Amino acid sequence: MKTKKLILPTVLALSLLTPAMAYADSIPTTDDAMPSAPLKEYVVQLKANDTMLNLDGTMKHMDTAPMLWHGVFYVPVRALAEGVGAKVSWDDMSGATMVNIGDDVLKIWMGREKMDVNGVGIALGSKVIMNDDGRIMVPLRPVSMQLGWDLDYSMLDWSVTLTKMMGK
Repeated sequence: MKTKKLILPTVLALSLLTPAMAYADSIPTTDDAMPSAPLKEYVVQLKANDTMLNLDGTMKHMDTAPMLWHGVFYVPVRALAEGVGAKVSWDDMSGATMVNIGDDVLKIWMGREKMDVNGVGIALGSKVIMNDDGRIMVPLRPVSMQLGWDLDYSMLDWSVTLTKMMGK
């Protein structure tokens, strides 16, 4: 009698599991449900004391050149930011250079060693400076890292290559 009592629940349980197992392959997973946009590696190349900017194979002229100063590679914020698709503006109230790129907002102040990214203070390690042409220059490494760009220096020709995987 005990055997009959155990067989019926076991058969019932197996009969309920069989349809679920048969359709398990057709249930979308999170990877299947949302196809991701194809990614492309974007490359930006520039050199100290050279006004040419290579934006993913397209050469552009900057109105002022990047420079090395006290061992720090500085870039003109407007030329680089606009080159990678950001919008640059000036905030009269705070005296900050504003860089809007995607969902990120950077505030950069002349003479300070920090910037704000989405309202959070980030140390730059070096001051934001103005060059002889009157252009705001920022230390490249902390700014590029904050925006997710990989950075590679070449001491042979004082060039910098920035790379980032981005949606097309």
